[in-house]
Amino acid sequence: MDVTLKRIGLDGVYVKAEGRLDLDNAVEYGTKIKDFIEDSDETVVNLTLDFSDITFISSFGLKVILELYKQLNAQNGTIKLKNVSEQLMSSFKMVGFNKFLLFE
Repeated sequence: MDVTLKRIGLDGVYVKAEGRLDLDNAVEYGTKIKDFIEDSDETVVNLTLDFSDITFISSFGLKVILELYKQLNAQNGTIKLKNVSEQLMSSFKMVGFNKFLLFE
């Protein structure tokens, strides 16, 4: 899975990936994001995940998003998901993620 990470300002990270967030790719996706955050000189409290090129998310992918949320929430941070398709949005709503994640 191709994952692009960029710093945004002092406290933000923008993530863009393509493909499927399933058992095969979700671990790599989450690990790359967590490593990038941990290796940053400044504390990251704003995480933007661009889902414009994500075609599928499995329960394992949802678990990775939840872990990222918990990590950022512990630092009073936020996660914002951008460009989420209707199909993926239904998955987020089905498990109640729309109640605590920000969507744009």
